[in-house]
Amino acid sequence: MLVYGFHRTKEEENAIKNTQIEEDADMNQTSADINDPLTMILINDYKTKFRKQSIHLANLINNEFVETDGRRSEGIREQGVLVLCHSAMPAVLVETGYINNPDDEAYLNSEKGQDEIVESIVRALKNYKDEVEQVSK
Repeated sequence: MLVYGFHRTKEEENAIKNTQIEEDADMNQTSADINDPLTMILINDYKTKFRKQSIHLANLINNEFVETDGRRSEGIREQGVLVLCHSAMPAVLVETGYINNPDDEAYLNSEKGQDEIVESIVRALKNYKDEVEQVSK
């Protein structure tokens, strides 16, 4: 399970800025000045919030794999993967197994294995969604 690491912060900041600029344009507002200290404080706050939410979501997914399906886990690691650092939202990259491991390869190629993986991720996402919606009410 991978979550975004801090060693590629410029890409994440740009993704958040671009999202903010698009939202401002949609609302016919002038974009915030990216050199403004307030804007930088808000971007850093978003980064911290998204990081915490990403770790929490990764834990929920990992727990589903381990506790419900009885699968082995290598835990949650930080990594500066391109798809994670360009997202302006909570993000997790799920590694479901390794095709160079014959047991993993057989499980990943089986319909049963694919169904179990999808069901675990969906359960975790539903739990995450329920938690987020309770906080926002």
